[in-house]
Amino acid sequence: MRVLFVGDVYGDPGLRAVAMHLPDLRPQYDLVIVNGENAHHGKGLSKPAYRKLREAGADLITLGNHAWDHKDIYQLIETEPIIRALNYPPGTPGKGHWVLEAGGEKLLVMQVMGQVNMGLNLYDPFRSSEALLAEVEHDYALLEVHAEATSEKYALGHYLDGKIAALLGTHTHVQTADAGFLANGTAIQADVGMTGPIHSIIGGEIESFLGRFITQRPTPFKAAPGRAMFCATELVLEGGRCTSIRPMRWDEPA
Repeated sequence: MRVLFVGDVYGDPGLRAVAMHLPDLRPQYDLVIVNGENAHHGKGLSKPAYRKLREAGADLITLGNHAWDHKDIYQLIETEPIIRALNYPPGTPGKGHWVLEAGGEKLLVMQVMGQVNMGLNLYDPFRSSEALLAEVEHDYALLEVHAEATSEKYALGHYLDGKIAALLGTHTHVQTADAGFLANGTAIQADVGMTGPIHSIIGGEIESFLGRFITQRPTPFKAAPGRAMFCATELVLEGGRCTSIRPMRWDEPA
């Protein structure tokens, strides 16, 4: 089973990069998963952005800390292939996992939100993900960790090493060069990276984001315009485990 995971899609430049690259890549993969939590102008997911991601070839959309920024997604999250973090309290709309099938095999895709420097008070991501693994039938499991701290992502990786095929990090928007395997065979990458504006501060307009750092005051939030990068990670799953992990990046021509 060949799986492509596309990193945080950010605003219109990110959607443009997905539309440019994913339709050509799609025939090479059995399943495509896209993090779309910043797809609507850099903050949250909307119905139009969701449709664009699906039309480009995404089988499943994952969210993150901006999951609830647009109310038009509340209905979609109950019926469409969209997941939010599974360690939200019971009664939260939507699901924290989804089972995708290809070639007669089942891939359990689940997401947890980190607890370090995320400004949220969610349940324990370690025990939440471990419990779900025992509850849901699957041949392979992929855990997306939407978190700020690399240490927390690796702690989760070691906690579940050998129990999941792969752990992929999102949220920091910077592609990391650490893709590899843990001692018991789980593939890991701290952050898949961002599919969004190249000349930006993690996707945001440089001027507005600089203002936050320089003045320490709230400033208007804007997605940066211009050329976009496309960041994704390829996983090859075979025999109950991940046998290959390969990050990729393409930049939109000047």
